[in-house]
Amino acid sequence: MQSLADPCVLAARHARLQEPHIAPLTAFAARLRESEVLGGRLDLPNFDPESGGIHTEILLLLESPGPKVAQTGFASPDNPDRTAENLSCLLKLAGIGRRRCLVWNILPWQLSAGGVVTPTASQVRAATPATLELLTLLPALRVVVLVGGKAQGGWQFVSPELPRPLPTVNCPHPSPRYFATDPQAPVRALSALVEARLLARNSGG
Repeated sequence: MQSLADPCVLAARHARLQEPHIAPLTAFAARLRESEVLGGRLDLPNFDPESGGIHTEILLLLESPGPKVAQTGFASPDNPDRTAENLSCLLKLAGIGRRRCLVWNILPWQLSAGGVVTPTASQVRAATPATLELLTLLPALRVVVLVGGKAQGGWQFVSPELPRPLPTVNCPHPSPRYFATDPQAPVRALSALVEARLLARNSGG
């Protein structure tokens, strides 16, 4: 947990971005960065090579990249912040191996490099084409976990455009602030991830 705080680990992770399971997602992220759709170059992280990459069965969609993501350059449970640490613990407790899942955001580009910024509904909606394109790169995907209210709200723009129904599970956001204000949130989050694991298994994962 929080291993990306180590410069050596971080450098090694960057060196793996062209491994076969992650290279198509690395290319996808590069295309998004150069997109002019929103009027300029976008700042967004890479996908984590420790994940399942294109073989992912469980996609975890959070809200948007946080400040630490801007420092490491990865959307990952190994980021050095409490939200990532909570998510990493929950995945282990739920029995979801890292090679079965992938962490990304319903709004994938960076808003919060200088501090947490909550995306607007219009910003989330503008990211819908990017989410739809990502889904086409995950042929083994069985279930999407919508982590937090923004991801759950944003999915309403994605789901009507899907070529086939895709099971989803709503999960509380694992931010330390939310967990502190709602003592039952960690329990609900763990239950949601266990449900996602079972759905993936029962659908052939």
